[in-house]
Amino acid sequence: MKRGFKIILMLIAGTLCLSGCVNKFKRIKITSASLESIIPTGLKSFDALICLGIDNPAPSFNIMNLKADIMKDSIAIIRASSENVAVDGRSSREYKIPVTGSIDPDISWFQLAIMARNFKPDEYIVKLNARATIAGIGKDLEYKVPLSRLLKKQEE
Repeated sequence: MKRGFKIILMLIAGTLCLSGCVNKFKRIKITSASLESIIPTGLKSFDALICLGIDNPAPSFNIMNLKADIMKDSIAIIRASSENVAVDGRSSREYKIPVTGSIDPDISWFQLAIMARNFKPDEYIVKLNARATIAGIGKDLEYKVPLSRLLKKQEE
């Protein structure tokens, strides 16, 4: 009987601890995002370094399978991916994330020139996909952010 009671108390305590962590995960903020460098590696491919500021009041976690598409009219123009990123717990710092990307093979140079000439950030969407994991437990994340919003944050 005592053993069953201890197990129930441990389950309740574990649930309370996890619910406290969940609230902390909801308070994670991206404080800054900027493009540090970009290096062409081919006619339609590149390597880039992105600086991402993260304020994390929660325990440490990993971001895996990070992929981003820059889209216009639901068509991916640029596809990029990154290696895994370990985010420190209870910290606020900037992470330099190496990114490999390419221009979609279906997009011609002529189309790119027209897009560059008539560039309006409001017409583009950045679609991000990643998997956040902590202690082997993971959650798939998907965000769609207007490119204009990211550019405004960079200007501030």
